[in-house]
Amino acid sequence: MIVRSLFLGVALTLTLGVTGGAGAELQTTEVPAFDRLQATWSHISDYSLTIDSHEVLGNDSAENEMHFAFRRPDRARLDIVKGYRSGGTIVWNGGDRVTAYRRPFSFFKLHASVWDKNLTSLRGNGILNPNVNDILACFAAHHELLRQREGPPVDGKATDEIELPYRDVSCPDDPPVDRGTVTLDVIDIDRASGMPVMRKRYAGDEIVERWELTGFTVNTGLADRDLS
Repeated sequence: MIVRSLFLGVALTLTLGVTGGAGAELQTTEVPAFDRLQATWSHISDYSLTIDSHEVLGNDSAENEMHFAFRRPDRARLDIVKGYRSGGTIVWNGGDRVTAYRRPFSFFKLHASVWDKNLTSLRGNGILNPNVNDILACFAAHHELLRQREGPPVDGKATDEIELPYRDVSCPDDPPVDRGTVTLDVIDIDRASGMPVMRKRYAGDEIVERWELTGFTVNTGLADRDLS
C-alpha cells in the first residue's frame, strides 16, 4: 500500500547487508519467531498501524508516512499522511477494485483497479501489500525455506529476523516490478511483543523496499465507518 510513489515513499534504506547483523547466526532448521507470530496473528480480526516507507527504483526513491487499517476478511483503508500525494485515502472492500479520494473532498471519488498506476507506488505496491495476513500466508506457504537469525535493534527493540529467500518464490500480491528482481524478503519481529516491526525486500544487496511498522492496535472492533 497507494499512489504512484505512495510507497514512493510500502516500503521500507537501512544500511544492513543481505546477510543480516554482524555476528548473527542463521538457524537453518527452525523458525520459532515466525511460528509464534503466525499463531498470534490467527487471533487478530482487525488491526491498524503506521507505516513509514522507503522505496527505490533505479535512480528514483521516495518516502511516505501512511496509516493502514484492516478488518478480516476483506476491508481496508489506507491514508497517506506525509509524502507524495499526502491527503489521499484509498478504500478496499474486497475484489480487485478500490475507491480513492482526497481528504476532505470525499464527495469526489475515483473508482479504479487495485493496481491502477495512479493508486500504486514507485514499485507498484498498492493497498493490498500492507496486509499482514497475506504476507504471513506467503511466508507460511514456503515455510521450508524460512531462516531465522538475530535481527538488528529497531527503535531500541531487540528483534528476530525471518528471511524468505526468493528462489522460485512469488507472493500473490507482488507487483510486476518485484517479480524476478526481489531476491530476499525479510520480517523483523519484536522479541518482547512478538509483533512485526519492519519489513525489507532486497534486490541483491540493495534494500529496494523498507517498511517500518509502528503503533499497532489490534482487535479494537473497527466499524464500517472506520474503513470508508
